[in-house]
Amino acid sequence: MSDATGSVRTYRLLHGKRLVMGLRGEPGVLVSTSTLPPLPGAAPVTHPFATATFHVAECEGELGALLREASDLHAFLDAAERSGYAVEAVEDRTAPLPPAAGGSDAASEGVDRLIVVGRAHFAQLRTDPVLNVIELPDGLGVCLVHAVRGGGKIYVAPDESALFAGSAVDFETGLDAFRDGARTPLEKFDNNGSGTQG
Repeated sequence: MSDATGSVRTYRLLHGKRLVMGLRGEPGVLVSTSTLPPLPGAAPVTHPFATATFHVAECEGELGALLREASDLHAFLDAAERSGYAVEAVEDRTAPLPPAAGGSDAASEGVDRLIVVGRAHFAQLRTDPVLNVIELPDGLGVCLVHAVRGGGKIYVAPDESALFAGSAVDFETGLDAFRDGARTPLEKFDNNGSGTQG
């Protein structure tokens, strides 16, 4: 694997042309986007040298095993490449939030529409959530944050697709996964009495 510069600590793993994992080389949580959002109060799965989001269910088991067996980040990336995954280094993106839309009615209406979508999703997952709204950089959409234990975040794109991230996932990690195309299937937001209310 071509070694990245010291400043690059974020990676994408691909299987063929499919993004299967987004990875940051720092201790953190492992997030599955192929399973239901976590129950309120459930302990997150953590890792000593990686913060990662899995995007494809059928690759999650193999990559999780490689992470558990690796001694450090580069050992994991090398093992992933030997297993047939392509590894791409990504420069860290810490773009500031854009300035306000300057009174553009069209832009405001677009943001309002996405907020409505996010509120509707939260209403299916949590009882009476108190939400903060963050406009995302680069026109990516909005993030609605239920800032309580077991609350979580929902990122909503301009096409109204969305990603749920539990409260254990920090904002930037969720944003990186969202920017990389991770989405929560719509049916996962339909609580349907499964006990995810919090």
